[in-house]
Amino acid sequence: MTNAHPLLAKEGAGGGTMIKKLILFLLLAVCEAGLFAQQTLWTTGNARTLAKGQQEFGIIQPFQIGVTDKLELSVSPLAGLFLVPNISFKYRYNSGPWMIATQHSYMMPSMLIHSMQDSLFSKLIRRDTLTFPDSLRIPYIFTFRNQVLVTRRIGKETLVTGKLGFEFGLKTKGDSLPALTYPQFYLPSTTLNNKVLLFTGVRVDGNIYNDYNYMVEVDFTSSGFKAEHWAIEHKGYFIWNKSVKFAALIGYKMSYGNYPYPASNPVTNQGRFFIFPVADLIWKLNIKREPEKDLFRVR
Repeated sequence: MTNAHPLLAKEGAGGGTMIKKLILFLLLAVCEAGLFAQQTLWTTGNARTLAKGQQEFGIIQPFQIGVTDKLELSVSPLAGLFLVPNISFKYRYNSGPWMIATQHSYMMPSMLIHSMQDSLFSKLIRRDTLTFPDSLRIPYIFTFRNQVLVTRRIGKETLVTGKLGFEFGLKTKGDSLPALTYPQFYLPSTTLNNKVLLFTGVRVDGNIYNDYNYMVEVDFTSSGFKAEHWAIEHKGYFIWNKSVKFAALIGYKMSYGNYPYPASNPVTNQGRFFIFPVADLIWKLNIKREPEKDLFRVR
């Protein structure tokens, strides 16, 4: 009988296990916030942009602000706390039932990778999981994510969005970096060695009843053009709009993919499938649009 990946095996009881799980959860949140920031149905994840001066932020969701009615800027403070400088720009080209926008994101994960060599960090997380050997000469690394978003409004309160994009990395001279063995991090980490990450997806945002909205999304991600390693992800969110300025979100993210494992730990179906909860609180400031035109409800 083959053994599951060691990260999925049960560890001994104790505070160390809880700390490891907490750090893994927070690192996943960083990836979600900095790269896949899709926590609400207002403008995040679709071609819409915040009105000029309007701001939106959450605990996990990045801080977003409308620079103009068509240009939106976002920064993830959570990723910054984990030493990952980041910034993203989204520009909407038109209005109407069909909307088209492009989004361009930048991250510099070098400082985070350096922290993975820290002795304290290596004591909290398995060395073969998220840490790098002390002898590794880590270069400066820059990653760029670019995507096209096409959104169609169906009726008054449903948005359907298709996206297509790619991500690539640039780095200075240094050692080649091993991909992170934890499956949820493997595909993004392939860009650290000049591989192109390709992704496409479809999402639906809409209203269920009164103050309650939903979001469902399916994405396909591939490392390289031959799709040797890939993942299919599904997200489902339920959003309660308490007012035009505050909302609470709860949901889940599921992932199934083809990831490489060390020869001593063969791949199993258990190792390919992941599901974990998602929750956030979101605030909006300086509201510009009329609530009924922004999928909100007024109590």
